[in-house]
Amino acid sequence: MKLKSACQLIVSLSLLPALASCQEKTVATGKVTADSTGGGTPVLVKGEDWPTWGRDSTRNMVGNAKNLPVEVSPGEMDDETEVIDLKTTKNVRWIAKLGSQSYGNVSVANGKVFAGTNNESPRDKRNVVDRGNLMCFDEKTGEFLWQLVAPKLGARKVSDWEYVGICSAAAIEEDRLWIITNRGEVVCLDMNGLADGNDGPFKDEQKYYGAGFAGVAKARAVTHEGETRTLSEKGANDFAALTKQIEDLKAQNAAPDALKPLMGRRKGIFAEGAPEIDNTYADILWIFDMRDADNGVGVFPHNVSSCSALVHGDILYTATSNGVDWSHTNIPGEFIPGLIALDKNTGKLIGEEITGVSERVLHASWSSPAVGKVKGKEMLIWGGGDGFAYGFDPVPVMDEDEGIPILKERWRYDGNPPHFRKKADGTPIKYATFKGPNEIIGTTVIHDGLVYIVTGQDPEHGDGVGMLSCLDPSGSGDLSGKAVWTYEYGDGSGIGRSISTPSITDDGLVICAEYDGDIHCVDAKTGKPYWVHETGSRVWASTLVADGKVYLGTEDGEVVVLAATKEKKHLGTIELHAPIYSSAVVANDTVYVASQTHLYAIGTTGGAD
Repeated sequence: MKLKSACQLIVSLSLLPALASCQEKTVATGKVTADSTGGGTPVLVKGEDWPTWGRDSTRNMVGNAKNLPVEVSPGEMDDETEVIDLKTTKNVRWIAKLGSQSYGNVSVANGKVFAGTNNESPRDKRNVVDRGNLMCFDEKTGEFLWQLVAPKLGARKVSDWEYVGICSAAAIEEDRLWIITNRGEVVCLDMNGLADGNDGPFKDEQKYYGAGFAGVAKARAVTHEGETRTLSEKGANDFAALTKQIEDLKAQNAAPDALKPLMGRRKGIFAEGAPEIDNTYADILWIFDMRDADNGVGVFPHNVSSCSALVHGDILYTATSNGVDWSHTNIPGEFIPGLIALDKNTGKLIGEEITGVSERVLHASWSSPAVGKVKGKEMLIWGGGDGFAYGFDPVPVMDEDEGIPILKERWRYDGNPPHFRKKADGTPIKYATFKGPNEIIGTTVIHDGLVYIVTGQDPEHGDGVGMLSCLDPSGSGDLSGKAVWTYEYGDGSGIGRSISTPSITDDGLVICAEYDGDIHCVDAKTGKPYWVHETGSRVWASTLVADGKVYLGTEDGEVVVLAATKEKKHLGTIELHAPIYSSAVVANDTVYVASQTHLYAIGTTGGAD
């Protein structure tokens, strides 16, 4: 395939060998102890953080913890204010209010907790319009610290669904974090927000918060009735035009009733702008806009940008969410890469896949990449929006034919068996039908030299057939049909469509949920099924395994707790106040669960031993 990316990659070849030598950093271990005051508040000493989606680069949803509770009461909530009385909770360390729709998975590192949500519970009461929001909280107390309030695209459901905020999980390393916004931007942030000053090179935070589709360069400050806000170019122009109309009518002594509609419209436009920001906002270090055809890669994101970036050494990998348009048949960016590599320090584009995934994309490329060792050598693995999983060399190399650095493909594997793609007579099965092909939305997982992949579809397409595959990634070329084992949907058995990421335990279990609510446990080496648990609800989240337990949130607002054993054992159910679409994570002996409206820090009160 001849690459037709919307931007020309500009990179120094001298950078590539340096990137190859980067090594992944390890996470410290420790414990949480009880507060000396006797109040039961945990004090962070050292701990095992959860700094990225899936805890580390292998993306395996398994954490180290002890004394995790099963018996949990979320407390009594005032239905009008949505305030929860902590005195009525049990085994809940703190609760933080999120927006009204929270899909972003939680990350925890360096004493801070991050969650993606929307702006329906604004921390800045001057900033109340629809935005994507990454909130930062203190790990010990749950106190709100700062927020990234990302503007919306204005493309509505096609590329930036209304009131769906930031769906990505933060990737954290030392004093920096990286997040994918709802606008399709890769943003590098200072862990401390603006509280310790505005670090560069990016210095236009005020303009960013007020920017519209045209971007930061076109944002302008507008003053009205003594208040200054930053508006998009369109907003500023519309505000000026309405102001002129109003002044002209006033000069003509127009009746007040004639002025009211125009003044109302002007007030609304002004309210859409960003108020003057303070130290409760994020400090942006750099931005890479994947949609930008000149300086990005010209991505057409479908619905949302939901990938969680992976930082490994000096390289940041992210899927682009490139997909179909509103017709669900046309692909505006058929030659746009589905996976790219950036320099984590500068945000410069240093590599992209050229597999042709966007030409075959079924819906969008949303899956998050993983890196792990295969027979002693590192490999980058990613699930594409065409239903194929891909293995790449993790360090970009210059491609002589394309004249740009690329992620060199080692192998690909079709996560759909042939009968998902075509009928017996060879007729293609239409995408999104019950028996039809699936994309890969959940993250590929690397464990003990093997790769685990599950296929699914956008939830709006409902139930259907699915397949969980185990691969030996040491091969090359087309590995389709050559899995170590598959666990396929059948007549009353096997796994259906899944948008979840599997959890693989050290004692050889694969635990994975499907969209219809069933949780499956199979043998990691053979695929032999051990048990299925029916939750009775839709499941968007992934299973978390920690402390010998499985935690899974459901659309009904329940956290199902099972034993992570070959024998099925239902340990209990935690009933929260709202549906759950993000995955539970564990850090420092605390389980974090984000419902649509609240973030719960769950742990044995009094701290762990």
